[in-house]
Amino acid sequence: MAKVLVVDDSLFTRLNICKMLHEAGHETIEAANGQEGLIKVSSDKPDVILSDLLMPELDGIGFLNALRENNVDLPVVIISADIQATKRQQCLTLGTAAFVNKPPRKQEIQAVIAQILTSGTS
Repeated sequence: MAKVLVVDDSLFTRLNICKMLHEAGHETIEAANGQEGLIKVSSDKPDVILSDLLMPELDGIGFLNALRENNVDLPVVIISADIQATKRQQCLTLGTAAFVNKPPRKQEIQAVIAQILTSGTS
């Protein structure tokens, strides 16, 4: 199973996603914004990242840019309530592996992680 970093400023959302991942046997790490996420990427070495876009301090796009600038090659799944076409394209350009709409559903989260792990998408 995988070590998954969940980056979202909503504690409720983080706990909900972590519960879904634990039920599938994954280990989770949490961060409340992109800045904390960058620290966790360095210290905890996750296999996959799930990230919101709208967060304080360092938002999802800034987080994706920082990962790219630091040559971090990890699959990132964006979880957001509204992904406009231009924002989606920007995320894809920055290397996003998948998108999940909020509120996330357990089957969808688990399926996306399973697909990433079996395909080696990064």
